[in-house]
Amino acid sequence: MAWGSLAVLFLLLFFGLSGCDDTHNHFLSDTIINNVVQDPQTGRIYLGAVNKIYQLNYNLQKESSAVTGPKNDNPQCPPPITAWCKKIKEMDNINKLLLVNSANSTLIVCGSLFRGICSLVNLHSVDKLVYYSDTKGEKTYVASTEESVAVVGVISYFLDANTNTNLSVFVVGKGYGSLDSLKLISTRLLQEHGEMDVFENMVEASTVQASPFVQRYLHDFRYAFKHNGYIYFLFSRTSGSSDSREITFVARLCEDDHHYYSYTELQLNCSVSAEQQENKYNKVQAAYLAKPGEVLAEAITPSNPNDKVLFAVFSADEDSGGSALCMYPLSSINARLEEVIESCYIGEVLEDEKPKTVYSPYISKTEAICKTRRDKNMVKEYKCGAEFLPSPLASKPEYALTVKPIFTRNDMLTAVAVAVENEHTVAFLGTSGADVLKHTYGGVNKNLFLNSALDHLYITTGRKITKVPVQACEQKHDCQSCVSQRDPYCGWCVLEGRCTRKKDCRKGAGENAWLWSPKQTCLTIQSFEPPNISWKKTYNSQVMIVIPALPSISRPVLFTCVFGDYCTQAMMENTRVICDLPMSEYIPPTPETQVPVMIMMNDGIEVAFGAFEFYNCTAVVKRSGNAPCIACVTSKWGCQWNTQDHTCSDKDDTVTGSHIIQHMQDDRCPQFEISEPLLIPVGIKTPIQFQGKNLDRYKGKTFQIGTELMKQVCDLTVEADGSKYSFEGYEFEYDKEAEVNVTFYIKDKVTDRKIDSTLRVVLYNCSVRREDCSLCKNADQKYNCVWCNTTKSCIYRDLCSKELEQCPPAKINDEGPMKEQISATTKATNLGIKQKDIQRITVGGVPCTQQPKRYSFSRYCMRAEGFKDSL
Repeated sequence: MAWGSLAVLFLLLFFGLSGCDDTHNHFLSDTIINNVVQDPQTGRIYLGAVNKIYQLNYNLQKESSAVTGPKNDNPQCPPPITAWCKKIKEMDNINKLLLVNSANSTLIVCGSLFRGICSLVNLHSVDKLVYYSDTKGEKTYVASTEESVAVVGVISYFLDANTNTNLSVFVVGKGYGSLDSLKLISTRLLQEHGEMDVFENMVEASTVQASPFVQRYLHDFRYAFKHNGYIYFLFSRTSGSSDSREITFVARLCEDDHHYYSYTELQLNCSVSAEQQENKYNKVQAAYLAKPGEVLAEAITPSNPNDKVLFAVFSADEDSGGSALCMYPLSSINARLEEVIESCYIGEVLEDEKPKTVYSPYISKTEAICKTRRDKNMVKEYKCGAEFLPSPLASKPEYALTVKPIFTRNDMLTAVAVAVENEHTVAFLGTSGADVLKHTYGGVNKNLFLNSALDHLYITTGRKITKVPVQACEQKHDCQSCVSQRDPYCGWCVLEGRCTRKKDCRKGAGENAWLWSPKQTCLTIQSFEPPNISWKKTYNSQVMIVIPALPSISRPVLFTCVFGDYCTQAMMENTRVICDLPMSEYIPPTPETQVPVMIMMNDGIEVAFGAFEFYNCTAVVKRSGNAPCIACVTSKWGCQWNTQDHTCSDKDDTVTGSHIIQHMQDDRCPQFEISEPLLIPVGIKTPIQFQGKNLDRYKGKTFQIGTELMKQVCDLTVEADGSKYSFEGYEFEYDKEAEVNVTFYIKDKVTDRKIDSTLRVVLYNCSVRREDCSLCKNADQKYNCVWCNTTKSCIYRDLCSKELEQCPPAKINDEGPMKEQISATTKATNLGIKQKDIQRITVGGVPCTQQPKRYSFSRYCMRAEGFKDSL
């Protein structure tokens, strides 16, 4: 459907549950739990387990229990089991169906013993038996003897037309079991009526109950529910042909249709590619019917905001095919059902005379069911079918209701429950391996549901049922941790400084008073006015802090601004807070300091946070390296440089003169520079020349030059025109890298104050990474590297007394394995400078095919042919 991809934006899959451990209310059964139901009126929980029924209060404390097995039985023998039945043995009683009948305060309990016979027990004390009989025969067999056969049911009514009596019944959907009742759908009495017994089937003549067809479809029922006068069954089955792949269907039946004329099946596809009708997730595992939150409802059913939605988890047939969550609005299910039924009623057929949209899965002559042309209004006039209208019907695959998954997972999803919180829809998903999505619970079975207040989730795993709160907001103690969990139940209550549900935040309905966790936003400081300030100017100064999302506050509130460890009083004006700034002694004297700022309210409630910048022009030069004046006047703080006292200070328009260099006037700074970096070889002293400018104030001064690499200084020599300088250079030593940048500082010899210097040279060592002659000769000519015959190494030309003109023959140091038709890499010295320097390669006199593209100095790849391992 068109809304499938959009809906994922509004359905919030909840991953955050507090761990299922012994700190939560839980109950441990003696045996595996098969079914769980809750009485909506009292909140009691009923467990149908193997051989036992439990009655628990809403906190999972045991109130009552009843033993249902094991008992002597033989599925081949109809009950009661007497001496004539051979091969009886003690068998477990697996609970197959558990239904609360609030109208007469009974609990319907159906098990696997004695052909699936049911009993009624007291809803207030399950150890009190209300009705049980094993002598009424096949007509009262309801459930199944086979563990793999699923049974579902809903409480309903049956109006006896003869006596006008409204009878209490339950409608059952059951798969095929070889030794139990063969009825796919049945309506069972919950009271004696005339000559009919309790649990007897009220409908016997329906085509849906035809046993030969029920057997071949292998129905697997997963869910049943009632809504607006209809009963729905959700199940998977095969197509009835040789294809064993199971397909999911929802079947709809009018609640007051006592002949099943309205029974129609609609195929449901949960598919990644809805357009191509690819039904990847084909088998339904569990489902939950719920009214979605307003946000989701507006996205998928804008014209019907009160529509309910069927949320279902599906699995794929393929190994590791994963599973998915899909959702189907009931209005969409009903609309598609009416579409295919109407098509049949008005006689729409294909060229082969077969129905266009439907087939009948439980009769033999399906091609004749839709031939009669009827009025289009027949669907509305006979919405529950009629004896003269075609039934039962099932949609063809091409008319399936197909939606895209809103969530997929690699393992098996086994359970789903849905709640609404703050207009948003929240889905809880259980998995077979483990969890309700985030925290481990063991294998979660289908019995996943919420209490009536929707604030606790009941989770069933194996023998254990646990009551877990849907949220743990209170465990987060600051806004950032509260919103970072993306919990749709939680938000930050700004005026209380707590992580809460919205309903627990006193002013939560106000704008920006409760910040919803999935939006991941906290109140933050947007800006400061002024944006920064010198640490020397904070005395009697204030800053205006803009917090655009600050909620309105009606009652008197005491605000405090906290700068690091310093607190000051504050005033609030609309969405602005005005704070006194801390005095300079409370600010670290660094060039630029971002001091954390918190706006606090009343008793330490943090409202917003940010960082304010204090700067210190005096300290800027401490990190300036070799250019203090340039660093000062180019800093973002608007500092100015005083050449007289060699200091950097805050901008001050009252101090003027040629000795003051204003902000961004770095061209006026006294400085030494070089047009481009020089190349300096190690091991030989190289003179360096450079320029000086804006040095009038330093006439007659003696300068010294140095570098951190050599830890020594030399005097500068001034050229005749006074703008050029030089020094004799150093005999550098460095062998860590082939190249390194070296910067020089220059200082006044008398005062030891640094004058700005941008001097930089590139120091290089010919011998680093040039271990043989070929590598040496491949060096860039600008380095003047040569292979020296006397030192047998690569060195600077002026340091070598005898250069080797021709490199020696190649010497193989390492080679790859020599196998037939294999590429081998040979490592050698002096393999030339270019690939074409290698004329040929032979191994054992056999030529090798060269691979030019894989050539590199002192390494070469070749393809050796005709060799064996022995070579």
